[in-house]
Amino acid sequence: MNDFDTTFIKFLDILDEKLKKDAVVDKISKNSDKNERAFKILISTVISARTKDETTAKVSKELFKKVKNPKDLVQIPIDELEKLVHPAGFYKTKAKNLKKLGEILIDKYNSNVPNSIEELVTLPGVGRKTANLVMTLAFDDYAICVDTHVHRITNRWYYADTESPENTEMDLRKKLPKNYWKKINNLLVVFGQETCSPIPKCDKCFSEIKKICPHYNSLKEIEKIYADFNFKKTPKTKIPKDKGTYVLKIKMNSPKTILVGKREIKFKKGDYFYIGSAMGDSMNLYNRISRHLSDSKKKRWHIDYLLEFSNVKEVNVTLGRFECDVSQRFNLVLDSIESFGCSDCKCKSHLYYIKP
Repeated sequence: MNDFDTTFIKFLDILDEKLKKDAVVDKISKNSDKNERAFKILISTVISARTKDETTAKVSKELFKKVKNPKDLVQIPIDELEKLVHPAGFYKTKAKNLKKLGEILIDKYNSNVPNSIEELVTLPGVGRKTANLVMTLAFDDYAICVDTHVHRITNRWYYADTESPENTEMDLRKKLPKNYWKKINNLLVVFGQETCSPIPKCDKCFSEIKKICPHYNSLKEIEKIYADFNFKKTPKTKIPKDKGTYVLKIKMNSPKTILVGKREIKFKKGDYFYIGSAMGDSMNLYNRISRHLSDSKKKRWHIDYLLEFSNVKEVNVTLGRFECDVSQRFNLVLDSIESFGCSDCKCKSHLYYIKP
């Protein structure tokens, strides 16, 4: 194991000790026999697609008052099923899939839920996430359920380096010790919903975790850099007409390969920090940053190619020329992107990346 791997396992152990809460699908199926539990987990997870957990819980609770087995699922009128599923969104597709699913369970599996991933993924509305969750929660078998929370947090901790939940699952199957397979989903779903969300609530996090979290410590180091060089967060409409140094925080919402000059560069989803300076009388901070923000700009600098496919989320400025000093500090904290250096300095790069 490398340092990131060891730290991540320690992180899971802290969560296992601290968290005393089950994810919604696990709660729904509590106190049920094995077959009923498998059925409820399967149905609830199909309902949960692109749906908030609170909604999944409410919809499932109402549905299971009328549907307790595959036969009930087949016999309930489609319009009544659609009405029950409606709050979960995509209700027509979900109701249609649930109807077909009930028929297949009766015809092919004697009203039981199959207990293999290979068979589960052939069912309507069932992908690998659902199949893995059924295997772990219903059959207490070894599987790794990777949803958006597991995918985000394993990447945020540098335990995985993947672009999709499916890739993350395969990566975890190769390296995650087996005694964590069954519980990683519940741990990271609960933690991801309450604390380590897409915009992390680091102030709510356990102190033991903050001490070892690479993402949190990177963010704190960036804050320190800003403080050391007296950077001020500045609204886009109030950029000063002074000479100085600036940092653009840039959001890339999805991975994309971009032609930068004559070279193709693959940019990952996440946040980028670009450090620049504006020390001319005419090309001051206002003019330089406004040009970066303009939709009609000509691509004069490499950063302009990235900005065509991303959004500037934050601008920080300071007076004085600290471009290279700031860049060297960022280089100690974040991953650098090649080909974004300055023509008159020896910096490795002036563009840096942090995972979302």
